[in-house]
Formats: sequence, structure tokens, C-alpha cells
Amino acid sequence: MRVHDYLDYQAREQPDADFAIWGDHRLSYGEALREANRVGQALVASGHRRGDRIAILSKNRIEMVLALFGAFKAGVIPVPLNYRLAPRELSQIIGDTRAKLLLVDGEFVDAVAAIRDDLMHVERFIAMDSSVRPGWEGFEPWTQGHPPTAPEREVSENDDLYQMVTSGTTGWPKGAILTHRAIAANLAQLAPVAYLCPGERYLIVMPLCHVAASIAMLNCVAWGGTLVIQRSFQPAEVVRALDEEQIAGTTLVPTMIHACLADVPDVAERSYDMLRFIAYGASPIAEQTLRRAMDVFRCDFSQRYGSTETAVLTWLTPEDHRRALREKPERLLSAGRPLVGTEIHVVDENDQRVP
Repeated sequence: MRVHDYLDYQAREQPDADFAIWGDHRLSYGEALREANRVGQALVASGHRRGDRIAILSKNRIEMVLALFGAFKAGVIPVPLNYRLAPRELSQIIGDTRAKLLLVDGEFVDAVAAIRDDLMHVERFIAMDSSVRPGWEGFEPWTQGHPPTAPEREVSENDDLYQMVTSGTTGWPKGAILTHRAIAANLAQLAPVAYLCPGERYLIVMPLCHVAASIAMLNCVAWGGTLVIQRSFQPAEVVRALDEEQIAGTTLVPTMIHACLADVPDVAERSYDMLRFIAYGASPIAEQTLRRAMDVFRCDFSQRYGSTETAVLTWLTPEDHRRALREKPERLLSAGRPLVGTEIHVVDENDQRVP
């Protein structure tokens, strides 16, 4: 199984269903497949071989999702970059990946210009907005001259899928490489606990350069759901979308949940009729925050735990949360139990198992 097989399948089964909504932009599954194929064709025509890297510096937008799937289809390895990094850090990471192409959100073109002379391996600079600057190509002109059919390139489930950059909390950020097979397996592991119904809407507001958002996005596509993409986190916009845009689920971090509760005056007055669940991760949640969030949003809460190198490993279920609030508040400090097919051991400094 290759990860882009999910997009192919959903485009075949429900070509007219909404694939993604980003502001006023809407894309059906059929349109998304054709545009992703054009990206893949453009990469092949540009001379990118299997295993070559391309770097992506962008806040959330539809073109970023299409670029990811297009790269998957061409066997090219996308490297999503954290746009909060300093130019020197970006230069170092892009250099380490030897990326030959850089896709950049228009907001960050000037930042890239400051380090452009240091990016010796980058051969093409693509701006993902409509305004084209000297020395840059536009995303749409770069893709639109190519056929909307899949590139003729063999991609195996054992091929690398993406290279995600770690947070670098204990040193310089590292490039974690995962294969199609690893991420497809993780999506299968999530199936019993993180399902969507076809057509249900999933809010993507965490940055897609983070593994939690990328897995949530891919899981939504695997189920045939609709991505509702927000460019960046603004508490009032998140609350409005959860209430007004028929959102079934979303992934947030606890600080985002707290901000929605603390910074949006009418958060408790809205209805959230379609909201089934909120998944969170990156840290435990304070009991007071969880209790208020459950009262306000009136949906299930679950915690996902994992890492850039592994994707999702464990799950603290909605029932675990309800039981914690009834009788075991200490359970909120837990990261849950392993997903199906995952084994976890605690070891000491000599890699010997301990209780």
C-alpha cells in the first residue's frame, strides 16, 4: 500500500465529493487527484528522480497538500519545513537535505531571498501564490502545462514517503524519514479509534509541517473526509469553524484548547452540533481545562502520543477521559495504551526492561 493510493481510491469512488475547503477555495476529490498528478508530472519533467528531496516552506494551504501528494506519486521526498525557524536554521536544514526545489508560501519569499545564495543545491524556486517575482516561478504556471494523469514512475511501499524535521529539543533538528509502508500501517492502526465517515469534515489548523497535522490530514483522506484548512491558529476562527462549518473532528494541542476557552468570549454560547471529537497531543491536559472543554464542546476527547520518527503510538480513549474525570484524575497524565500492532517497553540506561 502506498499512501497516495487512498487519494486515487477516493477520487474513483466519490470524484465530486469535497476534498478540501480553504477559505473561498473548494476542491473535489476528482480535481485534487488531477492537480496532484500535475505536480507529480512537473517534478518528473523537472528532472527529479526517485528519492530526490524537495523542501516546502509554507503555512497551511491547499497547494501544500497537493504538493505532498504530487511528490508521493513521483517518488520524490517532500521535506516540510517549520516556518517559525530562523533563516540560518532553514538554510542549514535545506542544505542538509540537498533539496533541488523549494516551494515557498508568498509570505516567506523575502525570508528565503536573504539566504538564497547559501542554497547551493536548490535549482528552482516556486512561489505558492499568484504574484511571481524575479527569479521565482508561480505554482500554477509550473504545474498547469502538464497532463492530469499519474506520472509513469514505479513507487513501492518500501520507498521513502517524506522527511519530517524534528523539533530539535536536545540538539540540532534531525530529518526523520518514514516510508509509505510505515505511514500506511499507522493509518491502519488508527482505523479502530480515529475513524471518519465519508464526507465528514476535519479541521486542519495545526501546521502541516508537524507530524500530528500531517497524520490527521492523511487519515482524513484515507476515510474520504473533507479537509477544512485554516492557514494558522486563531482561537476565534477555530471556534467559529467548529460551530458553523459542520466540523466532525480536529486535532489540537492543549494550549490551543485553553486559548479557545480563554480568549473567545462566546465560546460557551455556541452549539457545535456536528462535532464528534477533539484529539489532542504534545502534552497532557490540565484537568480544569479538560472539564471545561468537555462542558463547552460537548464531544469526545482523546489523546494521541507519538513522535516525528514513529507517528502515532498510543491512544488515551474518550472512555479513559470520562473515567478519569469520574474517579481517576491521575489518568489524565497518561499517554494511553499502544495502538494495535504496537509494543512498548520501558528500559533503563542499559536497554534492560524495567517495570
